Amino acid sequence: MSSCTLDEIKEMLVVLNKNIEKMNDKLDILCNNSKLNEEVFSECKKMGSHIDFIESVYDNMKHPLNYLCGTINTISNNANSNNKTICNESA
Repeated sequence: MSSCTLDEIKEMLVVLNKNIEKMNDKLDILCNNSKLNEEVFSECKKMGSHIDFIESVYDNMKHPLNYLCGTINTISNNANSNNKTICNESA
């Protein structure tokens, strides 16, 4: 294990303190940037409106689409079973 002198420890602490001060300055810039906050909030509102629109369209369309898909599947299954019956009768 290597031992550090007091001067080396002091130098490391000074460097760490400067780094912390730089990060605090950057955080202050981010926190005080009202334009950034306004843009983020307005974009979030737009996205929220878009999600609400998609959900309402889906809620209105899911039952008719399920009915249509079910009908098509029923017709398709009936056609497949009729084809198998015809093939079996001719054999």
